[in-house]
Amino acid sequence: MSLLLVVVLLFFSSSCSVFSGQYYVSDDCSSVTQSPCNPLSVYAGDMSQYNNSIFYFIGTSDINDDVNMTAVRNVTLHGLDQSHLISSRSNKRSILIYNSSHVIISNMSVYNIGVVARSSNNITITNSLFNRKTIKLNNAFDVKVSSSVFIHYNVDIRYEPLPVCSTELPHYSLIVTNVTLLNYSGMELYTYHGASYNLSAIFHNYHNILYSDSKFILGDSLFSFYIKNSLFRSAPGYNYYNIFRINFSAKLNPNKCKFPRIQLISTFVIEDSQFHDSWYGIRVSGVPYLPRTLSNHFIIIIIKSCLIANNIARGLEIDEKFLTLVQINITDTVFIGNEANVIINSNSISFSNVTFANSTSTGLTLKASVVTIENKLTFKHNTGVVGGGLAINDSSQLIVSSSANLEFIGNHASYKGGGIYLEHTSYSGITLEASDIPLTLINNTAGIYGDDIYGYTTHHGNNQFNLTNPIISSTGDVREMYFCFPDKNLGYEQIYPGQALKFH
Repeated sequence: MSLLLVVVLLFFSSSCSVFSGQYYVSDDCSSVTQSPCNPLSVYAGDMSQYNNSIFYFIGTSDINDDVNMTAVRNVTLHGLDQSHLISSRSNKRSILIYNSSHVIISNMSVYNIGVVARSSNNITITNSLFNRKTIKLNNAFDVKVSSSVFIHYNVDIRYEPLPVCSTELPHYSLIVTNVTLLNYSGMELYTYHGASYNLSAIFHNYHNILYSDSKFILGDSLFSFYIKNSLFRSAPGYNYYNIFRINFSAKLNPNKCKFPRIQLISTFVIEDSQFHDSWYGIRVSGVPYLPRTLSNHFIIIIIKSCLIANNIARGLEIDEKFLTLVQINITDTVFIGNEANVIINSNSISFSNVTFANSTSTGLTLKASVVTIENKLTFKHNTGVVGGGLAINDSSQLIVSSSANLEFIGNHASYKGGGIYLEHTSYSGITLEASDIPLTLINNTAGIYGDDIYGYTTHHGNNQFNLTNPIISSTGDVREMYFCFPDKNLGYEQIYPGQALKFH
């Protein structure tokens, strides 16, 4: 036989084996006209012999053993006619996928059965319903989940280091589209893989509703996350703690792969999404004294064109604690009707075209943080005790760039600082990077002191705001008292031309 003929035969043999077997699965094969047909238990024990096969499920399959898919290649489980895969007699049965590739679960309704995929790749779940169990994905790479619903179901996704480092940086993906979690479902995604590979995760039209939540626990790893057109809503008045949370974890990564020519930048982008009617809207936090295993690893979080509304405790809470090299940019976003919005222990936060409105416990509170205003920042109709619109506390610094524009309209503080409260005793301050930056103060009120502004700063050099409404009410802390003499003019320059402090 010639070498050419052997090559041709091998080619046709491999090409024809893409779907070499078609099997039908049912608990009632007597009513099934297709063949071969068997109950799932006939195939479930060891499916490695069924590579390149499609299993068509007809009707209901009730299983009492695990479905073992170890070292399988190109296997599809597909439901026909509203098929259900049910484990009704045991709570411990699972579909086990290990060291496998190109596994598809489609058009299935899965009840009380877990799915576990480890050390596998090219896993696809589509057009399926999962009820009352857990999906665990551990180093399952290039996973796609689409057009599926999870009810009272937990999704646990973990990425660990590879056993050995590659010569070039590998890239793996997770793509989630048109997926809904509801009725106490939850998704937790852990990245502990360090620099052994780069993970790209996309969540598009991803909905968490009715007491469901999503947590992203990020170790010192390379990643690129993108969440777009998504909804996170628990239930009105329900005390649910973490509807959406990004948490930087302190878990150490023992595998320190190095790629000297690769710039270590990770991004987490949230765009065109809504977070409302929950206990918290967006939470970003870090573990104290977070150890870093990757040197010069820079992380950027971008929140863009989002609506965060009507959350009971916080619309926004950022507490970076002792994190370094984490930049958070919030642009074109509205916070409305939340109780409060708080930034704590954070040194690299920027706002551009952001509105805080109708908050009931101060529009935005800064504590031990540095925040930069890049463009328009608006506070409307917020209320609080100390600081109605903005409260700057605990040595916080507000840096106002040359392109900024600040508006405080209709805010109220029951005690002091209706528009702005600046805590002078902690050396908090406002720094202007240019002169004549527009500042609008209209219809702000305070119960006792400083309808528009309470407090002042001397960190601005020669730069001053350009007040669009020159008639304002401002008050500062009493630091020293002087008797007035005609030949002396004592006082402190302020960053705004306000009313003089009066003594009674």
